[in-house]
Amino acid sequence: MSMTRKLSSRVAPVIRKISTMSFLKVMEPSLDPKVFNVNEVAVGVNLLLLYGFAAISFIIPTLIGVSQRGFFCDDDSIRYEYRKDTITPVQLMLYNLVLNAVTVLFVEYYRMQKIESSINNPRYRWRNSHLHALFVRLLTYFGYSQIGFVMNIALNVATKHVVGRLRPHFLDVCKLANDTCVTGDSHRYIIDYKCTGAPELVLEARKSFYSGHSAVSLYCAVWSALYIQARLGTVLNNRIVVPITQTAMIMVGLGISFSRITDNKHHWSDVLVGVFIGIFIAAYTCVFWTDIFSNNSTESEVQPLLLSPTPRTARVEWSTGEIERRSPNLVSPSSESSVVSTSGGGGQESEVLLPVPTSA
Repeated sequence: MSMTRKLSSRVAPVIRKISTMSFLKVMEPSLDPKVFNVNEVAVGVNLLLLYGFAAISFIIPTLIGVSQRGFFCDDDSIRYEYRKDTITPVQLMLYNLVLNAVTVLFVEYYRMQKIESSINNPRYRWRNSHLHALFVRLLTYFGYSQIGFVMNIALNVATKHVVGRLRPHFLDVCKLANDTCVTGDSHRYIIDYKCTGAPELVLEARKSFYSGHSAVSLYCAVWSALYIQARLGTVLNNRIVVPITQTAMIMVGLGISFSRITDNKHHWSDVLVGVFIGIFIAAYTCVFWTDIFSNNSTESEVQPLLLSPTPRTARVEWSTGEIERRSPNLVSPSSESSVVSTSGGGGQESEVLLPVPTSA
């Protein structure tokens, strides 16, 4: 009997969280209004959803395979020599992840030391341990950057496998069997052909559209630039440092993108599309998915991260007759009431208190 009670006492809170979707809320208030608990279940679920989606978006296209496209024998755009990467995929990922992490760390440290030193920041607790506010901010904003990063990679991998455009060095690594293009009309479209080159190089040579290096490098550069603008642009008393930093980030991103053309890895149109997609996803992530441009004043930092803001009060105008008819619904002043303005027929205004429902 005692075992059943213990089991039910453990299962009941889990069921309650699932029914209210509170298991997705990373921050939970505690008895102390200045201390907030980190919901470890919510952290795990969110990480599982994000990186699980990343794994699925990579595994499924890989299992399906790359689209096999033909070519024209006289197509000079796929006759370039094969060259090694100036920036390898591993270097690209490390650079961009470090860029986002270092940017967040520096900006949040500067804000806390130079701008917010006089305010009382909220405190965070993980189980029985207290977490430093800087550590929580670093993980939060870096996690924000990972949302668009993962979606960017997922779109790129799927597009490469579906389109199957040939890279500029395709014929150099394919090494056509029996000199398919020597005999017959040079302008004919070849569908039935066999490559004798290294299979892994031939497979990669079918993934030209669109440039993943361009999309990822511009995403991380633009996200970092927008993040700096949101968190430092309005509080830093300098109009030179922020533009220089943002321009340098974007220049490096463009340099990585242009290297894909000089390395004969992509056509110029592949790079151009990758640049635009990276910029678009970065802007969409900042403005819509994570909304980093809101609540960046020093006063707003006393509120915890990842919690819904206090509901706004509504201003409603009623006539005197409507007030009299609705008078039974009026309540006395309380923390859950809102002041609304009323106007009579003579243009005079009075204030009454109305209950404002709070969001769940």
